[in-house]
Amino acid sequence: MKRTILAGLLGLVALGGAACGERTPTSVDPELLPPRPTSVEVRLTWEEFGSNLQVYGGYGTLAEMGIGFVAHAFGGTLEARTLVRFGELPTSATVTDTTGTSRTDSILTLTGGRVVAKVDTASAVADGPVTLQLGVVRQRWDRTSATWAMAVDTTGDEVAWEEPGAGPVIEVTTAVWDPTKGDSVVFALDSAQVEIWRDTSEVDQGAVVGLLTEGARLEVQSLVLRAIVKPSVRPDTLIVLTGGQQDLTFLYTPEAGVPGDEVRVGGAPAWRTALDIEVPAALTGPPSLCAAVGCPLELSATRVNYAALVLTSRRTEAAFQPSDSLAVDVRVIYDRPSMPKSPLGATLIGSFGKRLAWELFVAGEGTQVEIPITGYVRGVLESDSTGGFPPPGSLALLSALEPESLAFVSFFGPGTPGAPVLKLVVTAGGSVELP
Repeated sequence: MKRTILAGLLGLVALGGAACGERTPTSVDPELLPPRPTSVEVRLTWEEFGSNLQVYGGYGTLAEMGIGFVAHAFGGTLEARTLVRFGELPTSATVTDTTGTSRTDSILTLTGGRVVAKVDTASAVADGPVTLQLGVVRQRWDRTSATWAMAVDTTGDEVAWEEPGAGPVIEVTTAVWDPTKGDSVVFALDSAQVEIWRDTSEVDQGAVVGLLTEGARLEVQSLVLRAIVKPSVRPDTLIVLTGGQQDLTFLYTPEAGVPGDEVRVGGAPAWRTALDIEVPAALTGPPSLCAAVGCPLELSATRVNYAALVLTSRRTEAAFQPSDSLAVDVRVIYDRPSMPKSPLGATLIGSFGKRLAWELFVAGEGTQVEIPITGYVRGVLESDSTGGFPPPGSLALLSALEPESLAFVSFFGPGTPGAPVLKLVVTAGGSVELP
């Protein structure tokens, strides 16, 4: 009897094992496993995703940069000069006399001085030593509105320069800057020349720095006036007094032309490029995608691993070619019809933007640059699936710091071989049939 029951149980186990071998989802049979997800790169042409590209200028002012530029026939055309208004020089100094006692001495004999300009060596464009000119400005000027043509250009107060470019320039002295010997340009002054900027009765008086060497462009980071004086309590000692930089701006001509078929970002005042973007709800290609997962493929936020605007670098107009890296940002435009004054959203790629090498816009024309917008594309697709409020359908490309430099970057626009492209990396798996 026990043998009969045992045999029956063994038979049931055998039948169960056979059934599991045919039906169980835990089987090692590869035919019963879901297909492995496949990732495919898709590139949409401008005509498939973009429209209404337009470049706007005039954002920010030269004075906001807090730096200056000098140039002479750079790129064949660019002229730039820097204006500065020095702070007041101290009228007394603390001196240790011959007995070792510290005393405040207001009887100081001026013996000479210097104006020191600090140059950004990383962005300087000069084949060798260059000569700079220091002059005096005797005309009233406004730091926030001065341009090559106007000394003052504010509401209700417009004053043109007697001669464009802060002229006529009254030369005080010149100095040579050698890029191999540091970042400072030193204009040596005698006592009479220091007195030009020491006279506080001339409250609008300032200095102008220009470049005499053709084909060069320099960024001036700061300008200070230093006076060398001899104290009465210690006549064998020389003391340096510093008049700090009070106002600094720059002027330039000519302005860059309005672009036709290019994407432009940067400059001073800054350029922005606006475009409308449409994220497709489904993909019907390319063939590699259809072969891998089938078409049409419905897009969803979870299927998009990466999204980016792909721009192709273009050689920038010679006078405004960058000589240092520039950062490009991308933000949504809340009210496209209000451009160029529409408010923008937060950065889509980080507060420092995507920094691009200057070489891309000189010798590196034709290089593809990716501006990531994954979060934006996912947001659009998420709103499509949930019925939520979608992100604005317009984006702005702009410099992360605005304005950041006199130079700007250029990319090929719609209607050219290097037109913008929308790159998507999507992941999907094929369908699974249940047994």
